Amino acid sequence: MGAGRTDTRPGRGDGRLHSALMRTRIPLPSRCLARWRDLDPLSRREWRGTAADWLYALGTLLFTVQFQIQALDGWGLAGAWTDTLLETQSELYGPELPGLLYVAAPALCASAAMLVRRTRPLWLLVLAFLLLLGFGNIVPALVAVYSYAAFARSPLAPVAWSLCFAAVVVVVYQDEAQFVFMGVMAVLLILALGLYVGTRRQLVDGLTERAERLDRERHLLAERAVSAERNRIAREMHDVVAHRVSLIVLHAGGLEVSTSDPRALETAGLIRGTGRQALGELRDILGVLRQQPSGPAPGQPQPTLERVRELLDEWREAGMTVELRDGLPGAGDLPLTVQRAAFQVVKEGVTNAAKHAAGADVTVSVRVDGETLTVEVANAEPPSDLVPPPESGYGLSGLRERVDALGGRLTSEETPDGGWRLTAELPAVADARSAPA
Repeated sequence: MGAGRTDTRPGRGDGRLHSALMRTRIPLPSRCLARWRDLDPLSRREWRGTAADWLYALGTLLFTVQFQIQALDGWGLAGAWTDTLLETQSELYGPELPGLLYVAAPALCASAAMLVRRTRPLWLLVLAFLLLLGFGNIVPALVAVYSYAAFARSPLAPVAWSLCFAAVVVVVYQDEAQFVFMGVMAVLLILALGLYVGTRRQLVDGLTERAERLDRERHLLAERAVSAERNRIAREMHDVVAHRVSLIVLHAGGLEVSTSDPRALETAGLIRGTGRQALGELRDILGVLRQQPSGPAPGQPQPTLERVRELLDEWREAGMTVELRDGLPGAGDLPLTVQRAAFQVVKEGVTNAAKHAAGADVTVSVRVDGETLTVEVANAEPPSDLVPPPESGYGLSGLRERVDALGGRLTSEETPDGGWRLTAELPAVADARSAPA
């Protein structure tokens, strides 16, 4: 083919144009993509649900308009009150307006109800019932049955509403046996589909919540294992290394007293000074090792009783039933060391209840009786089929040391109803002994 000739064969130019269009990529705004990537899975799911509702609203609008037009054209599917309503409106407003209202009003109402089908499914049910009874339109009824069955907690109410819709279908289409059969079968099939989708979503949500809970517990166990290892190393260094260095300092001091040799005195003094310096540095290292790796950094405000409500709200958001009794009377007047210890008691008690009694109700009580602050965390009897994780004891042992350092008392015991109770009694006085935060 020459350079000056043009390919005029049919289809060749269209194919090249189609290939060029397929290779063309429409750039999306980078800000939109960045915002979508930054969204958490729950927010993405909400956005997708909102988009789906708008699509349902548009589809319902089109189907309802088509249904109403076909009914006006002679399908004979109009509801019990439609003929009387159209005749009355024709006499009042003329022949055009009643038909427009007959088509537009149900379509707009049904599509608007689609937008609240997740939050207000009962509104959609009532509107669909009226549209089916008054206009013979079954499309909103099918969407309403599906939405209510998919988002209901119990299948009893969706089944009852579906039977009501099926009965109305029989009444409205009583002269059309074919439409009666098709309408009833459509309602029942949509009911089954909605129940299946709802059950599957509840199962997925339960598995997701369980996976998140196990992930939190795994992180907690890892942090506790690291903390336990650090405390073990700190105890060994304190019991072995610090003891030996103290003996070296003691012997160096004895050598200074017992010898008169100037060089020996100088060497003994150097050994004693170096040993004391080593003890000071060792004490700093032990303090670092005993710090909780997940705790707040130095200089940051550490949790007190004022954050107990925030802590319990976090557990409630995770699906746990936690009740705070007696409030937090006079929390701001207590010593900070006592408040920090009380917060740790609540945190440890609720965490243990979530691990060993998942699903049981938890009660937290913080009260001041005279000069004693009593913190109590109790959970009801756990489910019989619950398999508790292996006991480590790291958290309670560290918590007991913290409470004992303040001059308090920590008890952990089984309740008469089969639950568990963790109780801490702390001095609510201003001169409480300091404890590690």
